[in-house]
Amino acid sequence: MLSLFTTAPSYAQHALPAFDVYAVSTSASACTITYGPGAVQVMVTRQGHVVWNSEACKPQPGTPVRLTLGVPQELTVTWNRQATAPSGCAGVLPAGASGTFDVVAIMAGRSSPVRTFSLSKS
Repeated sequence: MLSLFTTAPSYAQHALPAFDVYAVSTSASACTITYGPGAVQVMVTRQGHVVWNSEACKPQPGTPVRLTLGVPQELTVTWNRQATAPSGCAGVLPAGASGTFDVVAIMAGRSSPVRTFSLSKS
């Protein structure tokens, strides 16, 4: 199971949004998966348009981790609030943009529930 949580419901103008991604096994038997920044894609959207995609940042590859029933593996992904290539890793976001955004984590064809957060001007 894959879950994503924002570290705050709203981020002030200069705060960097951070997202905690958890992979948890729901199987009684242990398994090994590749997990880490290069294995988990975090995508921020606004009104249905991608403004940031962690995969475009060319993150370090994931590493093998062993999952056991109910014990989460955690990964924190931080967004620099820039969206234009190359520093923002794809997408378009006007400087100083504020409002409501959605974020989702995707790994091995599975996605987390979508979470909503906001960026404020102050």
